[in-house]
Amino acid sequence: MTVNDKKRLAIIGGGPGGLAAARVFSQSLPNFEIEIFVKDYDIGGVWHYPEQKSDGRVMYDHLETNISKKLMQFSGFPFEENVPLYPSRRNIWEYLKAYYKTFIANKDAISIHFSTEVTYLKKKNFQWEITSKDELRTTKSDFDFVIVASGHYSVPKLPTNIAGLDLWFDNKGAFHSKDFKNCEFAREKVVIVVGNGSSGQDIANQLTTVAKKVYNSIKEPASNQLKAKLIETVQTIDSADWKNRSVTLSDGRVLQNIDYIIFATGYYYSFPFIEPSVRLEVLGEGVTGDKHSSVNLHNLWEHMIYVKDPTLSFILTPQLVIPFPLSELQAAIMVEVFCKSLPITTTFDSNACGTHNFPKGKDLEYYAELQELLNSIPRRVGHFEPVVWDDRLIDLRNSSYTDKEERNVLLAEHAQALKKKKAPYFLPAPHT
Repeated sequence: MTVNDKKRLAIIGGGPGGLAAARVFSQSLPNFEIEIFVKDYDIGGVWHYPEQKSDGRVMYDHLETNISKKLMQFSGFPFEENVPLYPSRRNIWEYLKAYYKTFIANKDAISIHFSTEVTYLKKKNFQWEITSKDELRTTKSDFDFVIVASGHYSVPKLPTNIAGLDLWFDNKGAFHSKDFKNCEFAREKVVIVVGNGSSGQDIANQLTTVAKKVYNSIKEPASNQLKAKLIETVQTIDSADWKNRSVTLSDGRVLQNIDYIIFATGYYYSFPFIEPSVRLEVLGEGVTGDKHSSVNLHNLWEHMIYVKDPTLSFILTPQLVIPFPLSELQAAIMVEVFCKSLPITTTFDSNACGTHNFPKGKDLEYYAELQELLNSIPRRVGHFEPVVWDDRLIDLRNSSYTDKEERNVLLAEHAQALKKKKAPYFLPAPHT
């Protein structure tokens, strides 16, 4: 393929990954006709959180990022000066909207279909056939390349080994953090938050402002000392008794008078729209009962290129990363792979890409690896320059963990002050 050959690219998703792919490809390959399919009525993916229509959305009312804006920005597109160091969800959506207006909207080579769901993706006659549905019709379209940018925050991951838990869900006494909006429901209630990731810590902290008691159920409570004074860390849950409103922990302790259990336990990867044969290759053997979801992914070179057909790619599958600059870096790699200027390794241990949660600091190795791949190409097809992880950014990333711990201490103190005033949680005054 030459840069003058007309090709069609479909991008499934209008969140950060989809927008980044559209920018990078449109600036690198003017011969590409790009179509973006957005299930929502606006861009932003999970960051689009219309406050009057927030049901079923991942975000919650008083959410800020756990990554500073210094790390989070796209290439050559900084946040505005007045945006806090840890932007709110609204700050992020406004940033993505500005990115969209600057690089994607009203571009001749890019078409975007809002309120349009991709219902099926299959390979047919050497092209990818996409079946999509909007409010009026169902349409089939053919593409040379497809980038799946549908995210991984749609199917909640919930425990299956807690006896008696079903009754809690049936009676709305238990729910996933995806359905958390704010702390008002928990006023004078006793709540258990399960999970110790960013959302679990933040939700537990917010609940302390109005709840009677907040427990945080995690695997190793003794090793987790950074907690608000109003949160008690406890062991994992062994069983739950709805009738008596009690919960038995794995160490035998019984917690009484429990009103709610919130599971901040993450999400599955899910691609219900991909044809079953390809979906099975990507999701591997660890699929859930619906056959659409899995904890891990397989057969993806560098966590993105489908090795059995490199015209299909997945963007932003890794977790615990700096997503915005990574999305552009990945898209720059995809440009070269699609144009065959960067060969991929098709024979490798698929289990090596099975886990996409990078341990602390390992994401930096991944960014460096991708940059090295770009630099190794004698004559790059693409002209886009993604963020380069220089010493300054590496230092910022390495210090980001302790920086966020310090921020969490401030948020906990803020929550304690609100509790004394009997005020529900809201974010403290912005700081830059």
